[in-house]
Amino acid sequence: MNTVSAKIQPSGTNRRIEYSIVAALATAFGAYIIARAWLLPMTVDESATVINHVPRLVADTLFFKKEANPNNHILNTLAIKTLAGIFGWHPVVVRLPVLVGGFLYLWAAIHLTRKMSEQTWVRLFALVMLLGNPYLLEFFSLARGYGLAAGLMLAALWQSWCFLEKNQSGHLRSAIIFAGLAVYANFTLLLFFAPFILLVLIAAWQLNPSFSNFWKKSRPALLTLLVFVALLFEPLRQLRKDPEIQGWNKLGSFFGSMEQSVKAAIQINAYLGDNTVEILTWLAVLFSVGFTAVALWRWWQQGRRFDADPRLFLVAILPAAMITNMLQVHLTGTPYLQSRLALFYWPLFGLQLGVAAAWFWQAKGKLAWVYMAVLLSFTVLNISRCVNLTKSSEWWFDQGTYQVLDFLKKTYETEGRSEPIGLDAHHVMLNSFMFHLERDPRGFDKYVKMAPWHGFQPPGRDYEFFYAINPEEAKDIMDAYDVVLPVPGTSFILLRKKR
Repeated sequence: MNTVSAKIQPSGTNRRIEYSIVAALATAFGAYIIARAWLLPMTVDESATVINHVPRLVADTLFFKKEANPNNHILNTLAIKTLAGIFGWHPVVVRLPVLVGGFLYLWAAIHLTRKMSEQTWVRLFALVMLLGNPYLLEFFSLARGYGLAAGLMLAALWQSWCFLEKNQSGHLRSAIIFAGLAVYANFTLLLFFAPFILLVLIAAWQLNPSFSNFWKKSRPALLTLLVFVALLFEPLRQLRKDPEIQGWNKLGSFFGSMEQSVKAAIQINAYLGDNTVEILTWLAVLFSVGFTAVALWRWWQQGRRFDADPRLFLVAILPAAMITNMLQVHLTGTPYLQSRLALFYWPLFGLQLGVAAAWFWQAKGKLAWVYMAVLLSFTVLNISRCVNLTKSSEWWFDQGTYQVLDFLKKTYETEGRSEPIGLDAHHVMLNSFMFHLERDPRGFDKYVKMAPWHGFQPPGRDYEFFYAINPEEAKDIMDAYDVVLPVPGTSFILLRKKR
C-alpha cells in the first residue's frame, strides 16, 4: 500500500470555496457541451456515421466483416444504433454517447485532481487544465468516437489510481475495462492502451511481488484483457487493409503532429505573432520532456515504485504513449497523428501540468503561483476567444445548415408551396443536409428536396437553389442565380435562380 494518499487528501482549508468553484466549472462544462449538442447542425462525419455505419448489422460493426473503415468508431456506432432505435434520430439523441463520454471525463477529472495535492488552488488549477482546452471540448458534443474515448481513458486512469491506493482487484479490472472500451470508441487509443496495460501490470506486480499474490489480485483483470484482445483482433486485422491507414493526412514528424494539435487548440489565434504555433509547440514539448526527466528522478528516489506516489503513474503515461506512437510509425510506415487523432494526448498533458503544480507547491510553496498564474491566464484567454455555439472548427463548412433550412422553410410557407424546394450544394455540405432531410424527425423534408449525393463537381443549374462554400465557387452560375442568403460570419452563400 502506498503512503502518499494520506498526505494529499483534501484539507479543510477553503473547502467551501473549492466545492463552489468546482460546481461552477462542472456546470459551465456541462451546459456548454449540451448546448453545442443541441444547437450545432450535424457535421459531415457525424452524418456519415449515421448514414453509412449505423445501419450495418451488429456483427459487421464489431468485426468489420464488409468494410473496415477507420471512421467507424465501433462503440460510438453501436451506442447510436441502440439509442436511435429507442428514441429516434434527433441530433441530441445521436450525440448522447459522446455527452456521456464528456460527463465521464468530468467525473474522472474531478476525482483525479482532488487526489493530486493538499492545496485547494493546486487542485482547482489541475481541473482547469483538464477542462480548459476548447478543441477537446468540441468532441464531447459531436457524434464521433473521440470524446467518448477521452472520457473512458480518463476513467481508466482514475481506476488505476484507486488500485494503486487500495490494491483491490476490482479497481484493476475496472481500469482494464475502461481502457479497452476507450479503444472500442476510437482505435487510435491503442497508443494509450498498450503502454497503460504494461505500466499498470508492473504496478500490480510491485504491489503483489509474488506470483501467487499477483495472480490472485490480477486474474480478473488479465481475463478481461484477454477478452478485449480476442474481440479487437479481427477488426484490427481488417483495418490494416484500409488505404486511409497508410495514406491519409501524411505527417512525417512527431513535432509536425504536435504543431497541428496546438494550432487546433488555439484556433489559429496569433497570441505571439506569426510563430505562435511553433513557439507554443516547442514550449509544450520542452516542458513535457523536462518534466518527464524530473518524474523519472522522483520515481528512482521512490524505489522505482508507482504506488509510492500514484502521480508518477499519471505522468508516465504521456511519454509512454508518445514512444509507442513513434515505434508504430517506424515499424508500420503509418503517418503521425492528425490533430483530432492526437486528441487523447491533451488530457495526458493536462495531468502533467497539474502534477507539476502539485510538486512545485510541495517544493516552493506559494512560488508555484507564478507557474499557475501564467497558465491559468493563457487558458482563460484562449477559451474565451475560442468557445462558440455555432460551429465545429474541425468541420466548419457545416455551420450554415440550419440557417439554409430555416430560410427555405420560410420561403416554402411564404410562397404557399405544395412541393419541396430543390437544393444542390458543394459536395462537403451534402452529408449534413442528408441527415436533416432523411433522418431528423423535425420534418425538414417537407420543405426541401436535396440533390443526390455527389463528389466534387462544378456548380450546376438543375436546382432552384444552390448553396456555395464561397462566391468564387459560384462565379460561373451567377448569370443565372442571385444571392439570397449570405450566412452570417462565413463565406457561404445561398443562391436562387433568377425569375
